Amino acid sequence: MLNFEPPLPGFTTWAAEGHGFGFADATVSERVRGRVKRTVIVAVLGRGAAADVLDLIERKGAVAHLSYWIEPVDGFGQMQRTDPTPEQRDEKPNPQPNPEAKQ
Repeated sequence: MLNFEPPLPGFTTWAAEGHGFGFADATVSERVRGRVKRTVIVAVLGRGAAADVLDLIERKGAVAHLSYWIEPVDGFGQMQRTDPTPEQRDEKPNPQPNPEAKQ
């Protein structure tokens, strides 16, 4: 997926364990554990781009037991980093002096 043309705008992967597709291709270790190693890939794409990516994977990088689903994304963005507030740091805020307080 790193070499796709045009390149994907970004995607995330993580390790997972699969259950339920049988164990014909599983290693001995996977058979003993009762689950097989899998990789999850998440990409936020338009419907047309998603269809193109699936077609490309099917033609050039077919993977046994590949499962996929497409679902709508109501919003997508990136948070801007900010300095944490004292509450977020588990610290007590510094009290502000009260000019009306008696000295």
